[in-house]
This record gives sequence, C-alpha cells and structure tokens, in this order.
Amino acid sequence: MSDEPRLIDLTPDDLPRIQELEDTVWFEVQPGVTAQDLADRLDFRHARAAERAVDPLPGEPALDRPPLVGIYSAYDLTVSVPGRGGAITRLPMDGLTWVGVHPDARRRGLLTRLMRDHLHRVHDRGEAAIAGLMASETGIYGRFGYGCASLDVKLELGRGTELKAPAWVAQEADEVLTHVVTLPTPEGMAALHEAHLACAATTLGAVTRPGAMAGTWFRDFPKARGAKEPRRLLLARRDGQLSGYAVFRREAKWEDGSPQGEVSVGELGAVDLPSLLALARRLLDLDLTTKVTFWARRLDDPLLWWTGGPRAAGPRIYDSLWIRPVDLPRALTDRGYAAPCDLVLQVEDELCPWNAGRWRLTTDPSGTATCERTEDEPDLEVPVAALGAAYLGGRALASMVPALHGRELRPGAVGELSRALRADVDPVGTIDF
Repeated sequence: MSDEPRLIDLTPDDLPRIQELEDTVWFEVQPGVTAQDLADRLDFRHARAAERAVDPLPGEPALDRPPLVGIYSAYDLTVSVPGRGGAITRLPMDGLTWVGVHPDARRRGLLTRLMRDHLHRVHDRGEAAIAGLMASETGIYGRFGYGCASLDVKLELGRGTELKAPAWVAQEADEVLTHVVTLPTPEGMAALHEAHLACAATTLGAVTRPGAMAGTWFRDFPKARGAKEPRRLLLARRDGQLSGYAVFRREAKWEDGSPQGEVSVGELGAVDLPSLLALARRLLDLDLTTKVTFWARRLDDPLLWWTGGPRAAGPRIYDSLWIRPVDLPRALTDRGYAAPCDLVLQVEDELCPWNAGRWRLTTDPSGTATCERTEDEPDLEVPVAALGAAYLGGRALASMVPALHGRELRPGAVGELSRALRADVDPVGTIDF
C-alpha cells in the first residue's frame, strides 16, 4: 500500500464497497441489512472516499475496482443557537458522519486528508458556516478544530417516578392529549418531522434532520433489532396542534415471573413545559416496564429537577454535539450575544486557513455582531475549537481558553467574550446522526 489513495465521489454503484469498508471499520454487522439498504442512509451529494490505488495484496482476488480505505459523508442539518434578544435561531450545519479509515490505512495521514477535503468542500459550497459531528472517540476531533458544544445527559427513572412540576405546569399538562404511533409508517414519520421542527424552534442545541431524509431515518430492520420492539412515536397535542414528541422503544424482560421491561427514549422534544410533563408522565407509566432511560437531556433539564435532583435521576454525562466554525466571520455574526463586547481575536487554523488571522468582533446591546479583519493588536489568542465549544452558549469560554492552549493578552478579554457568548439555558443533547 505504498501508493497514496485517491479521493473520489461516491455513487450508488459503490454500495458493496461501502458496506465492506463500514463492516471492517465498525465491526457492527447488522443482520438483515444489505448494501442496498445503505442508500437510504447516505447523502451521495456529500459522500467521498479514499480508494486504494495499488494492485491486490498477496492472497486477494483480482478486483474490478480497488477497495475503499477511507470514507466520510455528511447531512444538511440545522442547529438551534442563541439568537438576538434572548431568542433562539436555527442555522444550517453540515453534519459530518460515516467517517472511517480501514485498519490497514491508519497512521498514514489519511484521516487528515479526509477532514481537510470535507471542510474545504463545506466552505466552497457556502451553505453552512459551521460543521458538526458526533465523536466516536473523544480524542480524535479536537485536533481538527472541533469543540464539544453540548452534553448528552442520560437519566434513568423507575416506573411511576413522581415528577414534582409547578402546579400551573401540572394543571396545563392535564389538558395535553397524547397518543402512540408505530414507526416508520409514512403517517408517523410525517407527524414526527412536523413535531421535530416545531420543538427545535424553541429548544437550544436542537439538531434537525433534513426533510429529504425524514421518511427514511428510522427504517426498521427486524433481524437487527432482535427481541426489541419496533420504534414507537408518542405525540403530544395542545389545542389541536402538535406540541411535543418522543421516539421510544421497549424491550421485554421477565424475572421470576415478574415483568422487568425497559423503555429507551432516544428523542424527547416539547415546545413548552406542560407538553414535556405530559409526555414524561406517559413514558413513566407504560405497562410491564420498570425502568425508563431518557437520552439527550441537559444538566438543567426540568425532568432532572422535577424528580428531586441528580441523586434521584442518576444522571450519566457524555459528550454530544461537536461544532467547528468553517466560515469564522459568518459563524460569529449569524448567532446572537448576551452582552456587548469589543475585542480583537487572534485565530490559528491550519485546516481552514481562511479563518486564520486577526478578527475584530463587536456586539451591541441588541445582541447583533460584526466580525471583520483587522491589523490591530489582539486582545485574545483563541483556539478555533474553543469558539466551536462555546458556540451554543452552554460552555464558558473562560474555562476553555487555557485548557485548549489559548491566551488572554488584555486583562478581562476572556471574561468579556465568555459572557457575551453564554445562553440563558444549557443546550440539549443532539439527535443521533
């Protein structure tokens, strides 16, 4: 494998090669899932791969096309970020996914080539100023300029857990209607996507699926899921309007003749607190179950505190959405700010050199920002990964600048920018992509 692999665009004709590489990289072979099934999960407009450019190795059969040794793809997603005046705004985000390098091609710089290719193509398209991903291993993507911008807080509650919400919330939750739909029927997926978008408009950090893939996102593979049931959708309605949803799955378990079923809630969204409470109540009272796991919550989540706090809910914390500015000035001016600031940032960015240099970021009391190149002396050396980690407003920049090898050059500059970037609430964990 002395010759350098070449990067190519992928097409549906490459599905057998894609499946072979994916099965080798991830070794999570799903029974019943064919190469053709992968077509529904790939956006071929953004799918790229590295192709081995040498003859077959000893013992390998002659091939019509050389095998793939690296791959990535992406989705056209949106993410809800801090807006102006304390509002929430949804921005385009290029969602990197399917990243993998064949075991025989590791430690040769191939991942760096793939990441550079991806980021340059995102920049050239100009559709999104930020890129996001879910990290399979936390030590990989920081060196490519990504910062962990949100946390996935997992809550485990027993069936029948009392949720001590405020009286007005509980009273209005009694008026919320809920019903269960099986996925992935066309009707269920359409209702899911409608609720998904409605909830994202009011939920900081919410990532939304592309409409073009909304109907195929939760395809069901009976052999792969085994004894678990198909995914179910729980919908909430207030005054005839969709106001929340939950995607969940139960797994039947029995012990000494008693039901010990478990419920896993992969997504839970609501436009208001009464709808959130109504959904959680239903999920905590499903027959034949004893435990409910809620994924992708947040540290200041109402569910956590309605149970009485961390000791009652047993939270486990994981990294969730990692964000990277691809077009730095646009990324910084697209979001809103919580406080005025005026400072010059010195940014280093090897993979996206157009981001590098000095930028004057100025925000006014309304939360509107300008970001322009300048030759003025910098107030702060800030890693691009720190700006990504602070982008959703849930992590304090002041704590990340020294941790990520930044440096304050003017006293008070770090705190000034940190306060401007913060949001009123924490962002939620991301959907799986």
